[in-house]
Amino acid sequence: MKRLLLGCAATLTGMIGYAAIDAAMAQTAPESPGSITVRLNGRVNWYAGVEASSVDSNSSTGNKTSTDNFLGYLRLYPGFDGVASNGLHYGAAAEIRINGGQSAGNETLYVFQAYGYFGLPQIGQISFGQENGPSVIFETGTFEGFNDGGWNGDIEGMIPTVANPVYPFPDSGSQYDQATSKIVYLSPTLAGFQFAFGFTPNQTAENYTDAPTSVTTPIIGGQPRNLLDIGGQYTKTFGPLGVQIGADYTNAGQVAYNGGPTTSVTAYKDLSILSGGATVTVAGFTFGGNSSYGAFNMADGDTFTLEPDAGTKALGWLVGGQYTAGPLVFGASFFRFTDTGDLPGGVDAGSGATITPAGLSTGQQQNDGVAAGATYTLVPGVSLFADYLYGLRQQGGYDFETGDAGTAHNYVQSQLFGVGTQIQW
Repeated sequence: MKRLLLGCAATLTGMIGYAAIDAAMAQTAPESPGSITVRLNGRVNWYAGVEASSVDSNSSTGNKTSTDNFLGYLRLYPGFDGVASNGLHYGAAAEIRINGGQSAGNETLYVFQAYGYFGLPQIGQISFGQENGPSVIFETGTFEGFNDGGWNGDIEGMIPTVANPVYPFPDSGSQYDQATSKIVYLSPTLAGFQFAFGFTPNQTAENYTDAPTSVTTPIIGGQPRNLLDIGGQYTKTFGPLGVQIGADYTNAGQVAYNGGPTTSVTAYKDLSILSGGATVTVAGFTFGGNSSYGAFNMADGDTFTLEPDAGTKALGWLVGGQYTAGPLVFGASFFRFTDTGDLPGGVDAGSGATITPAGLSTGQQQNDGVAAGATYTLVPGVSLFADYLYGLRQQGGYDFETGDAGTAHNYVQSQLFGVGTQIQW
């Protein structure tokens, strides 16, 4: 999710609804020059849901998973913001998460984001550390402000991973543009326009320096390096009409493979992603969408990888709408994402399936997702959710159950009904 930056970023709350989900991360301007504001914000989320998917019973292993479950987590947002007597804004912020262990004894805390910043309102801000890049800051039209965030929430964690349709938008890829160490320049807002530029030398965290430029063991999916990210956003109100438009371009090279012959995929295209979105808000209604296109791949989960040389360009798009009436927000969205897809780990000899000479399955992967629901603000800091999710995934020649090439389980679907709450301070 995005963080709100300084106060020089003009936003329309109804159009960036998901920002309220992580309002605890917002920087708080000190009252006067020479003062510092220290904070320790946080939130506790809890969900109850019932899901059904094609892989609740795994025929290859004989295992079955529960279709009803509870899910929850804690996040903490420590930080401080200051203003020097000369007008310099400065500060630091972090996001601390739990690791999702299966028992309380296995739960640990880890640093997901940690960054500092310096800025002057008239010239902009420089930030540095594990933080969001422009592709996240200016992402527009993904409609994550109702229920738990659509398909970019957390309740879908109750669905088996291979049955979760892959959500193609940048802020879902934690290693791509949320938790890697980078430097970002954010401009002030002028006549509704704002832009940013980011540079990520390696896909590493702040405390890790041994980043490879070439490897002898193949990195499955490839690994970007020297990532450049430039984006912008226009936000304006025309009488009763609010308009927001965002766009971003990301490009990166890659870690080279210099080992010997192997059956693994080793040849990838450099990362190149063009994305953009727009929303229109009037009388409490917001409509719009987002699209992302380029040389990248996403197989399972939220990890952006590189497009194999013999693969195909990825294309994701989403359309949605929501309505805000006081403390109540209703919304719905639909997305479709096609890409090269999963790389088979082997061949199911009994199925007659084959892997292409490039190490790929015989079909491109398609992911569809429908999200609908509502969010109700009970009291300040307390929200209640109602969720419905439906998703499907298909990839010719790839068995989602086994992870190998095969003619079975090339198509999986899932749906979930759930409720939940978020309490933040």
